[in-house]
Amino acid sequence: MDRFCVIANTDKKNACRTAFEVSDYLNKKGCFCTVIENILMKKDIHTTYTDSKNIPENTECVIVLGGDGTMIQAANDIAAKDIPLFGINLGGVGFLTESDPENMWKDIDSLIEDHYRIEKRMMLDGNIMASSNKYSCVSLNDFVVSKRDVGKLIGFDLYVNDVFLDSFFADGIIVSTPTGSTGYNLSAGGPILSPQIESICVTPICPHSLNDRSFVISGDDKVLIRLTEGKNAAVDNAIIISDGRNVMDIVSGDCLEVRKSEYYTKIILKENTNFYHRMRTKLN
Repeated sequence: MDRFCVIANTDKKNACRTAFEVSDYLNKKGCFCTVIENILMKKDIHTTYTDSKNIPENTECVIVLGGDGTMIQAANDIAAKDIPLFGINLGGVGFLTESDPENMWKDIDSLIEDHYRIEKRMMLDGNIMASSNKYSCVSLNDFVVSKRDVGKLIGFDLYVNDVFLDSFFADGIIVSTPTGSTGYNLSAGGPILSPQIESICVTPICPHSLNDRSFVISGDDKVLIRLTEGKNAAVDNAIIISDGRNVMDIVSGDCLEVRKSEYYTKIILKENTNFYHRMRTKLN
C-alpha cells in the first residue's frame, strides 16, 4: 500500500509531532500521506473528532496515533469509509493498537511492503427510542445503559428477537461486541470472546440477583432493553453510553435496541499477531 492518512490524538504528548514525522517518512518513501486534523465536533448530540470528508479518496490505510480510545473513536468516525486502521500506541494498555513508537518505523515499512493482514471486527447499531427524542449511532465496543444516581438500582425488561427474556434490577447493562468483550464487559465479569466470531454479549452490571449473569447470543439476534419504573411506580432515569461517550438521557419506558451493524471495522495486524498471546501479555 502507498496511500495513507494519519489521525492523531492531540491530547497525547508528542502526538502532533509524531503525526508529521510519520507523514514526512511516508512521503520520502514515495507514498502519499496526509494528516487529518483532530478536533472535537458536536452536531446535536452526535460527537466526532475526525471529519471523514477530509480523508482523501483511494486512501488505503488510516494510521491512528493514540491509545484504545483513539482507535475506537476513529473507527466510529470513519465507519462508512471502510478503510483499515493501523494503531500506534501512545496511550496505556493499547489492546487494539498494533505498534508503538519503538517499533513503528519497521512496522510502517511492513505496511508499504504489504506484509500484514486485515481482521474485520463486527460493529453494533444502537437505536434509542425515547419519548423526547430518537437517535441512532454505531459502536465498535459496546452500548451501556447506566444508572445516573449513586447507590440506586435501576430496572430493566430485556427482550431478544422480541421475545421477553427477563426483568431485573442492576447498576446497568452492557451489550458488547467480541472486540468490546475485553473492555467494560470484562471488568463487569463478562466472558472474553474471540474477535473472529460474530456474536453479542449481554452483561448486567452488579445485578441484585443470584441468577442474572452474562449470556452470549448470535450476531444476527436483536436485543431490546426497556427501562422500567422504579419503586413505588416512580419514574427512573438512566444514561445511554456508546463506546464511552454519553449519548442520551432516558427515563422509564424508553428503550434501546441493539443489533449488528452493516459496518465493520478493519484492523491491520502484523502477520504474526495472535489474539490469545496479546490477551495474556496485555491483560495480565
